[in-house]
Amino acid sequence: MPTDDDPRSKPRIDGSRQWEVFFRENDAEPMRHVGSVTAPSIDLATEQARTLFDFAASALWLCPADEVRRLGGNDLAAKGRDDSAGETDPEVTHG
Repeated sequence: MPTDDDPRSKPRIDGSRQWEVFFRENDAEPMRHVGSVTAPSIDLATEQARTLFDFAASALWLCPADEVRRLGGNDLAAKGRDDSAGETDPEVTHG
């Protein structure tokens, strides 16, 4: 979960939420993260994501940025070996 100083946990000036966009060009490819959009609702976020990526996408996924757990490269490798399955580490870096 985001920490208090994580910008994803703070409301935007206009109250909009940040949404992460995942994209697949064709059914044989895995989904990949392609960026973020800012919108006050899922409907507007969908419209923005489609405007940016629908021309080449076979699939688009959106999820609220504040509900995505981001793990960094070295932290992920090191902590994955030390942590027990199912435990979460409150010191994992987000962002």
